[in-house]
Parts: sequence; C-alpha cells; structure tokens
Amino acid sequence: MLQDTYAPAVPLGAPTDIGGGTFGYEINLDPTTQFSAAGHGKLVMVLSGKDENGGDLAGAPVTGITYDNADLTPILFNQDGNRVSVGIYYLDNVASDGTLRIEFADGNQSEFGFGLYALDGLKADFQDSATVGGSGDIVSGAAVTVTTSEGFVVQEAARNNQSLTASGTDDWETLYDFNGPQSYQALSQYQLTTAPGSYFAPINNTGRFKRISAAAFEAEEVLIPEPTSLLVGAIGLGGLIARRRRS
Repeated sequence: MLQDTYAPAVPLGAPTDIGGGTFGYEINLDPTTQFSAAGHGKLVMVLSGKDENGGDLAGAPVTGITYDNADLTPILFNQDGNRVSVGIYYLDNVASDGTLRIEFADGNQSEFGFGLYALDGLKADFQDSATVGGSGDIVSGAAVTVTTSEGFVVQEAARNNQSLTASGTDDWETLYDFNGPQSYQALSQYQLTTAPGSYFAPINNTGRFKRISAAAFEAEEVLIPEPTSLLVGAIGLGGLIARRRRS
C-alpha cells in the first residue's frame, strides 16, 4: 500500500517570488533517489507553516498546489488563530513525476514544512477528516474513522513556542518532526490500519497555540463472488466442456 515517502530534512524558509508576483516554492524531487508518485493510485501531502510576524496562513493562504502540473485537492486547511496552520491534500491516479509547486497569496510565512506519501490500493477521494485546536486550546489529537479492513490514516500537527511531542505508540510511524529556528515545530505521523475503527494519534501537548488535523483513506474493496455464483459458473463451464467433447 505505502510505496514511497518524502520530507525535507528541515523546514523551508520564507517563500520567494516564483514568477508573476506569485509567492511560493518550486521543489524538484529526483524520482530515482528522493520521491516518486508516478503510476501510483494516490499522492497524499501534509503541510504546515508559521508567520513570525504574528499572523498565520489565514493572512496568506495556500492558493494552489500542483504535482507535475496536476492540481492537488484540499481535504482541510486550518489555522489556530495564532501563527501556525496545517493542511492535508491529495491527488488520485498520479500520471507522472515533476515539480511540486506550492503557491501563496503573499510571502509572509517565515517557515514551512511538508511531507509526501505515495500509495496504492486505496479508494478515490478520502473517507474521513478531523481537525482540532486554536489559539487558546490545549488539544492532544484528532480522531478519524476507517470502515474497511485496511486503510491509511495520517496526522499533521504544528505549534508555536510550546511543547509538542509525537505519539510513542508502536502503531504510528513518524515521517518528520521539524524544530524550526523560530520556535516553530511540526510533525506528521501515519499508520497503515488493519481493522475498521476510530484512529487517534495522541500528541503530548502542554501549551496553547496548536493545530492538529487528520485524514483517513480506505482500501479498495475486492469483490468475492458468492457461493451460488461460483456454482452457477462451474455448471456453465462443465456444460461447455461437455458440448466441446461431443462435437
């Protein structure tokens, strides 16, 4: 199911003018050594950012994300009202690899982080999403539900100048845990689920100014013929063989 992952080693700096007065990032990943989603059923992207000037990405929202010129669909994009924001996006049936382009309304961000997941065997779209947190809230995680026997759940969390620690449970893997130079931290965790249920990745959160979001994706269903259908098919095949022998 999970084919490839990628995250930069450290948070990105402030976005630059990438042409025509548009601010953002253009990131070229080597598909042979860094990350490839081409030919896979789904690309999932998690992101977060911080504005050191006291705002957040609400003042400079993401206006578009493309992967080799194909638009990613937002599942959710939220800010905590004080400097940090998180988002989760996806693209189905990835045709080819190319430049990851992230566009903003302006260049006010001071730090930005993201992670990529390439997966196969998942249904189109997404199953569930959740987000919690705000400038005065103390939150510990966001729960999402999977209804199939297999699936993929991902969580993105960010904070400003407070403690934020990833879950220590064995079921959750950490893709990245950024600690930026300007009191910004973000992390992404994921899990390949093996049973229906509600999935919750706890975060050790002792302060305010957090935002946590999660999304769930479900495996494609494999249709197994009913016993009566198998019997009818076997009878039909047997009759065909008998007719061929007589002829």
